[in-house]
Amino acid sequence: MKVYGEAALAAFAKKYAASRKPLQRFLAIARLAEWPHIPALKQAFPATDYAPSTGTLIFDIGGNKFRLVARVDFEEQVLYLQRVLTHEEYNREDF
Repeated sequence: MKVYGEAALAAFAKKYAASRKPLQRFLAIARLAEWPHIPALKQAFPATDYAPSTGTLIFDIGGNKFRLVARVDFEEQVLYLQRVLTHEEYNREDF
């Protein structure tokens, strides 16, 4: 899987040090992944939710402490990282 948008993760990890290792783990898994569809992705990340209104996937990261919002192009095998939020920030957003 090609991953775009890692700068957003780096900036978030700089601000929230506790997110650094969980985000690194997520990236390591995602880079090696070959997900043909959402069910295959959910085998690696079972707590992932799909928001059909925005076409985004919401990954629970770090034991449900953080949310990573991304889009996946399954045909091209590209993961577009959009934003990372704390659990509290995510609860205030509308996804």
